[in-house]
Amino acid sequence: MRRAQTTCAGLVAIAIVTAGCSNDSSPTTSSSSQSRTSSSQPPAASPSPTTPASSSAQAQSFDQSTCLDISFAKDNLMVANNPEKARKYADTLEKYGPPETVKAAIEHFVTTGGAQPNDADLNSNRDLITNWIKQACHDVNP
Repeated sequence: MRRAQTTCAGLVAIAIVTAGCSNDSSPTTSSSSQSRTSSSQPPAASPSPTTPASSSAQAQSFDQSTCLDISFAKDNLMVANNPEKARKYADTLEKYGPPETVKAAIEHFVTTGGAQPNDADLNSNRDLITNWIKQACHDVNP
């Protein structure tokens, strides 16, 4: 089981590196240096707390740094091996105001302690999160 988790983590790392290297359509020099200096600041593109989640799901769009933060948090949520680690990454995702269905999918992975191979709801919940990221982050391949 430990070997399978290590293999899964390795595959996720390779996928992240590949996704990051394959999207050279926009200049990254200024945004990468900006992301290093502004990573501790909350994103300017976050929806306001008064915005209903269902209507903001269609209009959400994040900058590249935020999209990478969301994508990494999703990947780390999937490979978490206990609910405490999963909660950390779920909190990162939830601060960006996902729709209620996506929040429920995120919470599912917190309760299961990450993606579990024997989870009957694994694919449907993972797809909800992935589709939300694809809608808000066009240059990231989650």
